[in-house]
Amino acid sequence: MDHMDNAQASGTVTIDGIPENQFRTAIEAMLREGRADEAARRLKDELVFLCGEGLPLPARFRFIAAQDVSVSGWPRLIERIGELDRPGDPITAIGIDICQGPTETGRPFYETAFYTDRAWPFSRAGRLDLAAACGADSPAWQGAAEDNGDTLNVTGLEDLHAVIAAIGKLCESGMATIEEQRACIVGACHLAVLTHQAIRDAAMAEGLPRPMALLVGSDGGYPGFEAAALAAAEGPPRNAPPAAPSEPAKDAQRPAEQAAAIPGDNSETWPEAWHLPPPGLHVTGTQLRRRLVTQESIAELDAETSPSLLNRVFGGLRRKK
Repeated sequence: MDHMDNAQASGTVTIDGIPENQFRTAIEAMLREGRADEAARRLKDELVFLCGEGLPLPARFRFIAAQDVSVSGWPRLIERIGELDRPGDPITAIGIDICQGPTETGRPFYETAFYTDRAWPFSRAGRLDLAAACGADSPAWQGAAEDNGDTLNVTGLEDLHAVIAAIGKLCESGMATIEEQRACIVGACHLAVLTHQAIRDAAMAEGLPRPMALLVGSDGGYPGFEAAALAAAEGPPRNAPPAAPSEPAKDAQRPAEQAAAIPGDNSETWPEAWHLPPPGLHVTGTQLRRRLVTQESIAELDAETSPSLLNRVFGGLRRKK
């Protein structure tokens, strides 16, 4: 954040006894380690000295919590994931960036990005893997989104963003006191952590169609945190909706027996005839009609069908032991 430059250069602004940059880094590390709630508590401990009558920040900073923040657009997010999924190449990460808005209001806007494993191996990554990747100067997936837009929105913090914007102008002009600079740092970090918590909680409540990474970052503006709210290796969020079955690839190779020339073949209009089911499953009349009838195919069907029934019976008996 540009308006922190004067404070950082002076070397006089400390929070909890440490320089601003170390404090900011410590809060970001908590987010990356999955300790967002602990980060919020630490910030509230500092806000005690900065909020209230005669102090730079209003008392609401101390008492607002993640449950007071609303995240809208989740049903559309789920729809968009389904629209972007491709066979063998599903969406495996969602990124939500807090983007710097007009300086007059300080109200940010939010950009949602969708990624697959072609950008980075999100589906196999744990929280430590994501923390290391976020710590790079430029994450490997930057610029590799399948799509981005304003799918999600966050509300409930507008008045507090306006307060930080107003103090930020004082910092930029060099007229802010040390206490005001400290309030701007802690207040901005608190709003970023609240947003991180709210997006995480929305994912846990609304669900995602499969285990995937959920990244909360920043595109301009202080404090510029980059951290995963969820990692795919942690499993699906609670209440996750079932993943929609992937459609078969249109260019899938048809079985060799189907590739044989059949007079009057119109198998493109009979998709259920492309593959015979595996042993043990019912064979439809349509599938039988689409298969070349030979002595070998009849014998093969007999060999497939009979053992499967025995397997079902004896398998059931074994399970009852």
